[in-house]
Amino acid sequence: MSDANKYGMELERIFEEAYNLMAEAKRVPFTDRLMIDESDMSSILDDLREAIPKEVKIANEILEEQKKIVNKAYADAENIISNAKNQAENIVGSARAEAERMVQEQEIVKEANNVAEEVKAAALNYQKQIQGEADEYALHVKKDALEYSEEMLAYISNTLSSALEGCNNNRSSIASEMRNIASPASFSKGLDEEE
Repeated sequence: MSDANKYGMELERIFEEAYNLMAEAKRVPFTDRLMIDESDMSSILDDLREAIPKEVKIANEILEEQKKIVNKAYADAENIISNAKNQAENIVGSARAEAERMVQEQEIVKEANNVAEEVKAAALNYQKQIQGEADEYALHVKKDALEYSEEMLAYISNTLSSALEGCNNNRSSIASEMRNIASPASFSKGLDEEE
């Protein structure tokens, strides 16, 4: 199991604990508020505080890995282009040497020049074809790497947004409960209304 999946599952577990805590919490009468045990909530928030930096670190590692893949693809493409140029130069050099050796007769010289030009054109076409394929391969690898990075960052962004929204909702509920506790008159009024 990859680190990204392991920590993604860890975040899922933390959120599941938070939802379960909310589902099992007692309701405050006549309100939409919940009473949640502070130590349970603190434990979940501590787990979340520990897990989120790991998610961010994994996202950064993924981005670095994608950069390495793209850089390697470009390096491979450069090597392919360089080899194609060398092969083309060798072919053209061989053709010229052959043409010079056949300089004794005019017809042979003419034919050699034609062959050399055809070989040169074929070599240049081959070089263009290899360069085009190498560029296409590098762009494909880069596109795949960027799409994967976007998916991971979107997942992390959604996860963090959900966690933050849940925390803010719980903080609001806790603050409301603290105000109710701080105001004994409203607390006793709530008890009277219950009866």
